[in-house]
Formats: sequence, structure tokens, C-alpha cells
Amino acid sequence: MAREYYSLPEVAALLGISRIAVFKRVKKGQLQALRIGRNWAVPAAAVPVPPPAAAFSSVSPAAPPVPAVKDGESTGAAAADAEMDSMGWD
Repeated sequence: MAREYYSLPEVAALLGISRIAVFKRVKKGQLQALRIGRNWAVPAAAVPVPPPAAAFSSVSPAAPPVPAVKDGESTGAAAADAEMDSMGWD
């Protein structure tokens, strides 16, 4: 059975935003909601459905560039320590 209403935290989880952001949308009139005592109920029909995550999976992000290491340079934690020592920091 489909739900008729969602709470503000449930709508926040569905949309991937904070509970406060949902409350602000309700207060601005951007999202329809009913006040029931101290709680809010958002009709399921009023909840905008975000696009599925699979729609973005076809685009792969570019790999980050790998820094070139010159001869004589060290890498890793030792290099970071040497850099900190050269700056005069403890």
C-alpha cells in the first residue's frame, strides 16, 4: 500500500537535503504541507521525485592527474615532514 503522507525528515531523506531545508521550503510555500499539532505532513503527491542515480552512472568522472616525481624527490609522509621542517614549523 502506497503512503499518502510523509514527515519532514522523511521528505528530507528522499530529496537528499536537510530537514531544515525542507521546513524552509514549506514556509516559503514551495512545498505543500499540512500542520497536524506540532508535526508536519507532506502529501506524497507533493514530493518532487529526484532523478534516479542510475541516470548519472553513464558519465564517468575524469581521473585526477598524477603528480610527476623528479629524480631525487621523495614522496609520502617523509616528504611532508621534510617540507614542514624546511618551513621552520615544529
